[in-house]
Amino acid sequence: MKKIILSAFLVLVWCAFPLWAAELKIGEKAPDFSLKDSQGKLYSLNSDEFQGRVLSIFYVDPDEKDLNNHVEDALIQDKGLDRVKSYKSFGITNLKASNMPNFIIKSVIKSKQEKTGAIILLDYDYTILNLWGLKNDSSDLVVLDKDRICRYIYKGKLPPEEVVKAINIIKEYQVK
Repeated sequence: MKKIILSAFLVLVWCAFPLWAAELKIGEKAPDFSLKDSQGKLYSLNSDEFQGRVLSIFYVDPDEKDLNNHVEDALIQDKGLDRVKSYKSFGITNLKASNMPNFIIKSVIKSKQEKTGAIILLDYDYTILNLWGLKNDSSDLVVLDKDRICRYIYKGKLPPEEVVKAINIIKEYQVK
């Protein structure tokens, strides 16, 4: 009887563990991570490419990859963002969220990286979802200041007013 109760308890704890995942909130320092891109290069929040910059990070389910393209377009078109010294945008692909085979997703990402120079990291096991409490099966945007404090977070498709808000926050913190 004790074994049954212990087993049931362990199953319950194991199933409920994702519900205990931390949730990144505005004003909190973002936990660091180590993820690779499709070419095997390792990145973290302390990588040289990100040092001293405000970061906009898209956490994307491959099946929802186009959900916030309008935000990416707005960021690219905005001339007030200092991409040379103060600002960097990159993506993290939630590979576990898709039923599509990883080799196909990686191939598409590698092609996009080679064509555009974009940094797109691969999350094989919900690393970011668990560290930051983001949504599965979605496309989320997180903005971190130069000290890696979360200044903006939006889960799902950003409406036009949120796109403007996110860009204004990036501009505010790139000069601080």
